[in-house]
Amino acid sequence: GMAPSEPTPSRVLVTLIDGDCALCSRYARLVSWLDTKGVVYFETQQSAVGKKVLRNAKQPVDLSTIVVVEVANGTAVGYTKSTAVLRTFAALGVPWSVAGVLLFVPTVVRDGVYTFVAKHRLKVFGANGGSCALPDAVARRRVGRGLPKQLLLSGGD
Repeated sequence: GMAPSEPTPSRVLVTLIDGDCALCSRYARLVSWLDTKGVVYFETQQSAVGKKVLRNAKQPVDLSTIVVVEVANGTAVGYTKSTAVLRTFAALGVPWSVAGVLLFVPTVVRDGVYTFVAKHRLKVFGANGGSCALPDAVARRRVGRGLPKQLLLSGGD
């Protein structure tokens, strides 16, 4: 049957961040640290793989938001802004999944807060000095873990 090399979680998420944003890198580091089950993958939106994942989920490269691409039943769906953040926490399992209740807060309210933080993020947190890379801690965790195939399936190109 299937090779038991790696358990495939019921859902897999890829969080695509702006590789040049210090706050985004910090967020990536935090989530990868909390993600004991290994359900969240990270790419930068600027990378070749990142662009491919975005294309498959029919999402534009948009550095003003993180994008989460979630694969459920073989279909890649993209989420942005606060919904992306909350779906990530929901996937981390208890106790972090409790943050998922915030999905009941109207999107316009949540995204207003998200956009405000995003707009000022480079001023407050600074840039990564143009490195456009995932933080080491996150990159290290991902070594040898290619993205699940269903994330890279092209929707017909």
